[in-house]
Amino acid sequence: MCRRNERSVSTSLNNPSRAVATLLVIVGSALVGLHLTPTPLRVRGVTGQRTTCVQCGWGPEPVWSSLSVASIADASSGLKAITIEPPEETSDGFAVGGQYVQIREPGAEKAGFFAIASAPGVKPFEFLIKEQPASDWSPGTGWLTGASAGASLEMSQAMGGGFKVADKLDGVSKVLLFAAGSGISPLRSTIESGVLKEKEVMLFYGAQTPEQMAYMDKFEEWEALGVKVTPVISKPEGKSWTGATGYVQDVAKEAGAITDADSTVALLCGMKGMAEGVKEMCVSAGMDEAMVITNF
Repeated sequence: MCRRNERSVSTSLNNPSRAVATLLVIVGSALVGLHLTPTPLRVRGVTGQRTTCVQCGWGPEPVWSSLSVASIADASSGLKAITIEPPEETSDGFAVGGQYVQIREPGAEKAGFFAIASAPGVKPFEFLIKEQPASDWSPGTGWLTGASAGASLEMSQAMGGGFKVADKLDGVSKVLLFAAGSGISPLRSTIESGVLKEKEVMLFYGAQTPEQMAYMDKFEEWEALGVKVTPVISKPEGKSWTGATGYVQDVAKEAGAITDADSTVALLCGMKGMAEGVKEMCVSAGMDEAMVITNF
């Protein structure tokens, strides 16, 4: 009997008492900094004549293209803005904000999963990538965030369904966006795709410090697209910050963002704690949980 679980991965396969040592539950993640093996991972155990199998995967097999870094620049403290020119077939497969690709060093076994930050139809692809060290189960991102333009890499086709929001916008007058850190990537893609036009849109974007907040130079552009941007800093101590502080869900609640729960949809992307907090806030305000949407 073989089970497939697309949201779990074993990280301690050498320990027979912990065949599946870690269960990862990633809610609304930008996928930036998440690193798994690019092919399904199988763990087998035999008791007498009975064989069991746990298979872990993340959708279709990647189809690798040999490419290179087009440009790389600082986006904020700890975050890099990296562009990659995709092949035509990959570009054609990117149709919805929130989709992602896998990227790895040439020939490497492990790859990182990264949300595309630019809008569908825009080339080159842009990514917002957090600088992370390597670990026992992850190659880290240093090989990429420390690279220069022209550095070789391998990238998969566009993957995932992204923010499946188009069919939920009928009857919706307000769209709330929640992001933390590099989780702004797929929301930027969604904003700039134009799918939210003619809706009242409010973005609550959190970072620990102003120095860690990316895309501040785009806030005016997003406002021009009809998005009310509320940046939120969780650690303002010692900073000359006069804006909102705390957590995005608390700031949204205090602002009375949900005025008509039945005509509101929320898109979110960030760490698990933030995602759970946003969902709890939305549901407690009367929203249907099905209208609180992640990008996978």
